[in-house]
Amino acid sequence: MEFRIKPGLHFCVVEGRTIFLDEDASRYFCIPDDVDRAFQLVISAEGKPDDGADDTLIADLIALEILEGEHALEGGIDRSPPMIVPTDDLGPPYVYAPPAFEIAAAFYERLRSNRITVRRGVADVRRLIERERLRFRREHSYPLSTSHLAVSAAFEVSDFVFGRNDRCLPRAIAMIRRYLRVGYDPSLVIGVRINPFTAHCWVQQGSTVFGESIDIARYASDSRRSGAEGRDVRLSAAPRGAAYGRAGYRHRPD
Repeated sequence: MEFRIKPGLHFCVVEGRTIFLDEDASRYFCIPDDVDRAFQLVISAEGKPDDGADDTLIADLIALEILEGEHALEGGIDRSPPMIVPTDDLGPPYVYAPPAFEIAAAFYERLRSNRITVRRGVADVRRLIERERLRFRREHSYPLSTSHLAVSAAFEVSDFVFGRNDRCLPRAIAMIRRYLRVGYDPSLVIGVRINPFTAHCWVQQGSTVFGESIDIARYASDSRRSGAEGRDVRLSAAPRGAAYGRAGYRHRPD
């Protein structure tokens, strides 16, 4: 029997251990060490049974709804390419004076995104971004008229009203929707760190981080993603850490 990851389940590996994000439940969790090792053996075998994986532990992975075996894809687990590690940002936003209409647009999108994060989970956010990506991709066949610097600087101005601490998810949702609307094609990236556990999200196109400092790159090492169509939510891992929180640990990005 071949296996696949449960749809909507994302994961990343840090120092030999796995952190999962269940987008339907909007929660992070980890699993016991021995079950985790079995999971990684299955992943390295691309969804095919591995001689080193105990059948009991495989059964545990299925019972935990991490793996599915009954309707596995013919090719085993579909492993998406690793996320591109950020290597650049847009520079200090204060050196660019955004036009008034772009500041107004940033305020409008942040008001909308605050409502979205209260009422919707990660899965809903991903589907919303997918729909808007397709919609605006069809509409923008002409050269871009809005600078990415203008959008980033406008959101920096909006931080004086909406704040930035503990606001990364609604801020990133608002920013990616604005960038999509004016013709760019970025992704929403969720990064996790451990010991202590923290999460952060940002907007990225290629290797360039939008609206953040390149320091955010510390969240983006050894990344893997699965269980989602498209590229609208990516889970990445920080390069250092030693311990995981309890299974079922809930945490929204800061």
